[in-house]
Amino acid sequence: GAPERALALVEEARVAGMRPKLRTLTAILARAVDDGDRATCEGVWAKLSSLGLDPQDTEFAIMLRGLRGCPERQRDVLRQLLVDLPLPSDPPLIAEIGRAFGVEGAADLRGAARPFEEGLAEAGGRWRVGWSSVDSEGMCPLSGRRLRALGISPAEQKELFACTARLANESAGFRVFRRWLKSQDPYDVIIDGANVGFNNQNHEGGQFQYHQIDAVVQHIRSTRQRTLLVLHPKWLKEDADLSVVRKKRRRFDQVTRDRPVSDDLEEDEEADDLEADVVYPHEGITEAERVAAPGTPQHFIRAWKELGVLVSVPFYDCDDWYWLYAALDSFRRGKEHVQVISNDLMRDHHWRMDGSRSFLQWQDRHMTRMSIQFDEPGAIDCKPHLYPPRPYSLRAQVSEDGKAWHFPVPAVRSRAEQLQTGRPIAHKEIEAAEYRWLVAWFAEEGSAPAPP
Repeated sequence: GAPERALALVEEARVAGMRPKLRTLTAILARAVDDGDRATCEGVWAKLSSLGLDPQDTEFAIMLRGLRGCPERQRDVLRQLLVDLPLPSDPPLIAEIGRAFGVEGAADLRGAARPFEEGLAEAGGRWRVGWSSVDSEGMCPLSGRRLRALGISPAEQKELFACTARLANESAGFRVFRRWLKSQDPYDVIIDGANVGFNNQNHEGGQFQYHQIDAVVQHIRSTRQRTLLVLHPKWLKEDADLSVVRKKRRRFDQVTRDRPVSDDLEEDEEADDLEADVVYPHEGITEAERVAAPGTPQHFIRAWKELGVLVSVPFYDCDDWYWLYAALDSFRRGKEHVQVISNDLMRDHHWRMDGSRSFLQWQDRHMTRMSIQFDEPGAIDCKPHLYPPRPYSLRAQVSEDGKAWHFPVPAVRSRAEQLQTGRPIAHKEIEAAEYRWLVAWFAEEGSAPAPP
């Protein structure tokens, strides 16, 4: 049929060195579904993966439609959705998820007096589908299940660790840093000093604030957690320009995943030390810092050096690479709950990592956001407020026994509305959206009824 011929043309294009677009495969998949050609549907779905094309809401909805009547195979596709599309939102996809568990019009249940319906009957019970919210601990009142905090696999840990080293282009200074870090005990908390110092300073006359960094340092130390403060050396200079200046960042290429990163840190150690011209963790206490008056930048810098929390990166490198690598290194060495204190969303680094999903998932569990509160405008004394990750992951997930599925659905414009207006949804819009959870759970015969 036509879908088979189209698929053959796609393969010819691939062999010729061309990479077909996702919309081309989507059209073939939709035609195969309309024709009831399940074999071609499966072929197209496999082709997406081989071509490195990530299915989105539309493609998942079409594939689920093509697999109606095959609930086990539909759940295989839904498991893929958990990885590829952890925040489903488009109405056709939401409808197909409901149908996969035997319920029509899932979206209409939102706000209904009875927010769930009985669905597909299977041995020992029946599926139910409905809408819910979860409490601050991730407990869902409909399914009676607690959502999990989803980490990354050991293989993903290894790749993310190597990918971060590639971000730094393996400069001599970075290799020396890796050796120094290996000689240290792992850390509980890594502080992105520049991000903390510029918090609340995005206004006319805003300046880098050392006392904000010190407030965070002292707060973390009061919890007796091992702390590392990462700063670029320009903030350690006696004559540092503290003003908020938006400079165009250097443009870096995306990193390649196949370039190996050596774990042999002893190789060329002497050459690296000569080339790097950098001393870790820093170059020691200067005379200006020694005689600095309390409350001055140099006084704070001296205090951090004396506490043993400060590390200064090479002048020619980006400090982000260093605090990210330090956090991943501590994570790999057993600090499973290591936290980075920063409001940096790391979008540019995520792009350089070629959109690594494991990086986003790691961020979700290891980035603590913060705000700085002052007693009154213009005051020096301040109090940091830290917002660690929620105890569960805001991602679509299935319970370990496979009997409870939870899909967080952001209240955003549909795919059709985006295409009509020509305005795709920005990442910030998705982050700020309200969420309701579409829940499908298996109720065994004789089990208690779901709450109203």
